[in-house]
Amino acid sequence: MKDVTIRQLEYFVAVAEEQSITRAALKCHVTQAAISQALKELEAVLGVQLAIRRTAKGIHLTPTGRAVATRSRTLLGEVRHLVSTADGTAETGTYTVGCFPTLSPLVIPELAEFVARNHPSVRLEIVEDTGPEIQERMMRGQVDLCFIYEAQRHPEASTVLLKERRFRIAVAADHPLARHDAVSVAELARHPFALLNVEPATYLNEAMLRRFGVVPNVVYRSSSVHTIRSIVGRGLACALLMHEVAESDEGRPLRFLPIVEDLGTNSILAASPRGVRPSTLTAALIEHCQAALAT
Repeated sequence: MKDVTIRQLEYFVAVAEEQSITRAALKCHVTQAAISQALKELEAVLGVQLAIRRTAKGIHLTPTGRAVATRSRTLLGEVRHLVSTADGTAETGTYTVGCFPTLSPLVIPELAEFVARNHPSVRLEIVEDTGPEIQERMMRGQVDLCFIYEAQRHPEASTVLLKERRFRIAVAADHPLARHDAVSVAELARHPFALLNVEPATYLNEAMLRRFGVVPNVVYRSSSVHTIRSIVGRGLACALLMHEVAESDEGRPLRFLPIVEDLGTNSILAASPRGVRPSTLTAALIEHCQAALAT
């Protein structure tokens, strides 16, 4: 049986990232025939189908192909690290982090500073999108590590708890509920509601309230948590939010009240592909974020 070559893995990862033989060939500066041949040889060595070729629709990885692409990207990174270790150079290259947008202010500055100080030869690339999208890109080998909420966890992802989070009710300082130490779900039905219109937040928030017999009076919806906070700060509505801040972007004071009923957790997680051993840098980033978020 022939051995798997680094070149085959490089070409296959390019196919996984570009989802096109043509674009993969351009990226690797080789012919389309070379890419196709490498893919064919890799499938033969592994004894599995890695991709489905569709005329005029590009190329799509099989479930096994996605797993192999993720592992291949990690292996190539380890090979580069091996080479840099052998010749005495620092770790180099691009490290791509996927992050759910509302988590970015918490996570990205910490990562950027940590990488800049400890791995100056590594370029940090940031991808902000929905939880499902950044994890799908991670499974295709386009993202190294994702930061998500618990409810967004992909079934094929391995996760590490960074910080436990529970929902709180955000209100303006002069809102009728602001004088309470805690709020019951039933009390929320009597007040206008602002809803973060980003999945799965929209579905989760409404489903949680309905579980306790409350249909929220949603009068405002926005995909921006900053907009939601500003609406809340003006006393126009209350909202279910995760991250507590002292004031809205407009400088209006906010209060975050605990909920009497147990709505469960929606903690902050670091996600990586299941079955793939984290690289040294990935492990270091996760450890750093755990420590940073703990404080």
